Amino acid sequence: MHANTGPEVIGVERCVSCGASLSGPYCARCGERALEPEALTLRHFLVHTVAHELLHVDGALWRTLRLLFVRPGRLSLEYAAGRRRPYINPFRLLLIAIVVYALTASSGHVSTWNFGPVTVSMAPAAVRRSLSVEASIEQIDQYGLLRQQLAAKKAALASDAAREQFHDRLDAFAQPVSFANVLLLAGALHLCFRRQRRRFLEHAAFSMHFVSFVLLSSLTLMLAIRLRFWLGGYLFLVMALISLWQFAYLAIGVRRFYLQAGRWGPRLLSVAAAMLIYVLNSVFMTAVQVAGAAIALALA
Repeated sequence: MHANTGPEVIGVERCVSCGASLSGPYCARCGERALEPEALTLRHFLVHTVAHELLHVDGALWRTLRLLFVRPGRLSLEYAAGRRRPYINPFRLLLIAIVVYALTASSGHVSTWNFGPVTVSMAPAAVRRSLSVEASIEQIDQYGLLRQQLAAKKAALASDAAREQFHDRLDAFAQPVSFANVLLLAGALHLCFRRQRRRFLEHAAFSMHFVSFVLLSSLTLMLAIRLRFWLGGYLFLVMALISLWQFAYLAIGVRRFYLQAGRWGPRLLSVAAAMLIYVLNSVFMTAVQVAGAAIALALA
C-alpha cells in the first residue's frame, strides 16, 4: 500500500482554477490551494482566516502597515524591486484606506488648513451635511466663484429636502473625483524625477502608498477633533504636529525613493518636491469641490 502524498481534498485531483494536476495542497501552476473539507466551516474561517489576517504579526496587512508608517518610501522601494508577495498590493491598500477614511470622515470633520483664501490639504475635505447650503458653499468656495450662482438658486435651496439633495450631489461628485489625486501626484513625480524612475507605475506606486498613509494618518487628526473638548487649547498644537508629520513623511519618502543619500542637496530637493506636491494637491482638491458644488447648484 502506497502512502497518500496528495492533498486532502473532496475528490479533487486537479486544480479547480486552472485544471493543472495537483501534487500537493497548492497548485504548481497558479498557486491555488486545494479545498479542504474543514475550509468551509465557520470555525475554520474564524480561527484560521480572520485570526491569521488580523492578529498574526507577520501577516501581509500588518507587515504592510508597519512598513508604511515606520519607513517612508520603503514600501515603494520593495514594490519597485519586485518584492511584492509579502505586502498588500498598492492599489488594494489604497482602496482599504479610502473606505476607512470615507467611513470616518462621514461625520463631517475637515482635515484642512486655511491661510486666508488659501486652503491646504492632502486629503478630501468632508463637508458637514447638517450645514445649510450657504454655509457649505462658504466653506468650499474661498474665492466667491459661486456667489452669483448661489444667489440665483437661493429660493430653491431653502427646504431641508433641497439641502439633503445638494449634499448628496456634492458628495457623489467630489469624493470619488478627489481620490484621482493619486494620478495627479504620480504625474507630478514623473515630471520631477523622470531620470531617477522611468516607469510610470513606480511613480503611481509611490503615490498610492503616500495617499494611503495620508488617509490613514488623518484618522488621528479626526480623533483629535472629536476630543477637542478634552484637549482644549492643545488641539491646534496636535493638529499642527500631525500635519507636520505628514509633510515630513512625504519629504523623507521622496528622498529615500528617488534620491541618493547626501548632505544638503537631496534634502533640499525633497523638501521642495514635497511643497510642490502639497500646492498642486491643494489646488486640485479645491477645484474638485468647487466644481462639485457648481454641479449640485446647477441641478437644484
